[in-house]
Amino acid sequence: MASVTRDDMTTIQGRITAFWNAVAGDYDADPGNVAAPGTPAYAAWAQAIRSVLPNAPSDVLDLGTGTGYVASIVAELGHRVTGLDLSEKMLAVARAKALDARLEVSFETGDAVAPPLPAASFDVVIARSLIWTLRELQTAFCAWHALLRSGGRVVVIYSLSSDEAHDDGAAAPSEDGRRDFFMRYYTTETQAALPGIKLRDHQPLLRASQLAGFVDASVTPLETVRRCDTASAPDEPYALVARRT
Repeated sequence: MASVTRDDMTTIQGRITAFWNAVAGDYDADPGNVAAPGTPAYAAWAQAIRSVLPNAPSDVLDLGTGTGYVASIVAELGHRVTGLDLSEKMLAVARAKALDARLEVSFETGDAVAPPLPAASFDVVIARSLIWTLRELQTAFCAWHALLRSGGRVVVIYSLSSDEAHDDGAAAPSEDGRRDFFMRYYTTETQAALPGIKLRDHQPLLRASQLAGFVDASVTPLETVRRCDTASAPDEPYALVARRT
């Protein structure tokens, strides 16, 4: 990681963004990515997300929003939501879904590592399934700390990896073609630059939150999602919650 230059990082992020642009159209069709509204899995995720948020209404930033899955749930819970992503095609899907559901969500183009938003403008910064594909982890946590108002919280939802875990963290590539497609973008070089791509334990995230200035960090398994035996929750998800003083 120390030898990776800023130009290298720009190239790496370009590959990552290109991947998400390429899969945006079919992303929501895979139940391993998101649960469909009205299903038990969706209800489980809504309950889990409610459990890590303050009382509504609050100002929430959903980082790496993708097709707006978390952003839509948070809006349904009565919060004011901004969704941020670098993939324009993902954002196009997210905007269409929010419009169809009559949800007021502001979707903006931006980098989760350095969100182009005013300091101290949110009560919550939340990110689901982002850590595995996030470059510059410590820089990101520091940026998220700056975005929060006093007493605000960061919520990071993620799963731990095992020796059997797939590299992509988004979908299990059961066919050689899917694997090859993934590796076209998430090259060996790209994966080597992603500190959270294979988290074995919680300590790197706890340490990053502490170094960024967060306090009262805790990690909780999202039991409602784990108990819901569906393809949308193949791995036990956890939520790291930490507070800005």
